[in-house]
Amino acid sequence: MKTPTIQPADRIGSLRPYSPPGRDACLTLALDNNEGAPVDVSVLETIKNIDAEMLTRYPDSGALEQSIAQRFGVQSSRVIITNGGDDAIDRICRATLNPDDTMLTHSPGFVMISRYAQLAGAKVKSVDWLDGYFPVQEMLDAIDKRTRLVALISPCNPTGKIVNTESILSIATKASSIGAVVLLDQAYIEFAEHDPINDLLNIPNLVIVRTFSKAMGLAGQRIGYAIGPSPIIDWLRTVGGPYPVSVLSLVLAQCAFDQSHKRLRIISRTLEHRQMLAESLASLGITSLPSQANFVLARFDDAGATHAALLEQGISVRRFYGGGAIESYLRITVPTDPNQLSQLLSAFTLIGAK
Repeated sequence: MKTPTIQPADRIGSLRPYSPPGRDACLTLALDNNEGAPVDVSVLETIKNIDAEMLTRYPDSGALEQSIAQRFGVQSSRVIITNGGDDAIDRICRATLNPDDTMLTHSPGFVMISRYAQLAGAKVKSVDWLDGYFPVQEMLDAIDKRTRLVALISPCNPTGKIVNTESILSIATKASSIGAVVLLDQAYIEFAEHDPINDLLNIPNLVIVRTFSKAMGLAGQRIGYAIGPSPIIDWLRTVGGPYPVSVLSLVLAQCAFDQSHKRLRIISRTLEHRQMLAESLASLGITSLPSQANFVLARFDDAGATHAALLEQGISVRRFYGGGAIESYLRITVPTDPNQLSQLLSAFTLIGAK
């Protein structure tokens, strides 16, 4: 009798492990992951306040959840700390989607959202949105009785474009009429012209996901959070582990959150450098999409050749695979350090438009 071949669950399908960009020793400038600028040294100093007793105890995220709740004027029961924004998205998918339900989103978008929906056993339906105004009517028309989750990314990764507040409200209303939840990924909201959160906090079927990885500069600590109605946040607590974030990460995140005003200068510099990068690319005949994030998505006649040429200069940017118009684009994280920006601009001048 032949031994049956071991197979994964059907929901894994053709998915393969997520492979982040490598870190070659020859790289001198990594601009492919949209990480934020380093934190102030005073944040690191807080590690000295951690004693051995704290490390023997399981972490308690209650204080940080309370701080976030106070800042946004909501009850702490409406905030949950997660292992990066990715963990919050994963929980939302698992808490709302049954096998054969549908998640609706737009494409291109943050790849992990569709991935988590598929791993929850759901089908994924998307509306194209690479450039131009957000296709709100197409999204509304695509919501049907099988839709249980609508995922919006604003500012959108990888385009940097935003979903306006009116569109978010319209989609939430339509989704509510069929009992569906709306996930709003705002990982890059600090770099946007406007933060619509005050108009969104009281929507009964909307969950907002944010992170400490981008503007706050703590990608290595894996801290994210979600804000939403208490019943939905309870679902997220139910489907996740009880201690998703370490004591060290919580201490650093609390300090960074308390000192978030110190990041305003870095954010302002990012916006200034973003404009300089877009203008420099335009002077070389390279078009880029208007961005409200800490990156620029630029189009090239041969994105692969440009990507390779930049690697030869020790610079890594994000290239896209899998087909479609997005393959003609490269996503470039905006350097906050003036010397790094000069290095990037000089590299583009050297290689020219590809």
